[in-house]
Amino acid sequence: MAWAGLAVQAVIFAIWAWLAWRSLFRLRARAVGRTGSAFPGLSATLEAFGAWLREPQFAQDRRQLAQATAMLAVVMVINRMMWVPQ
Repeated sequence: MAWAGLAVQAVIFAIWAWLAWRSLFRLRARAVGRTGSAFPGLSATLEAFGAWLREPQFAQDRRQLAQATAMLAVVMVINRMMWVPQ
């Protein structure tokens, strides 16, 4: 039974990693689009992260990543309780 919990955790982690990866690439695209440079500097990168935290265009990304993070935390706690020696 505990192995099934780890499998669920692995799937949720893969979803979380994909969402994080997608968000980072959207932020990079924003920074590149605003600067016109293939290698945007620190200020453009920080501006993009600030926009991710505030702007409505990233609301769905924030919500999905927060939900995946919460699900991952819950599954980790459940798995930890299943592996505790009795």
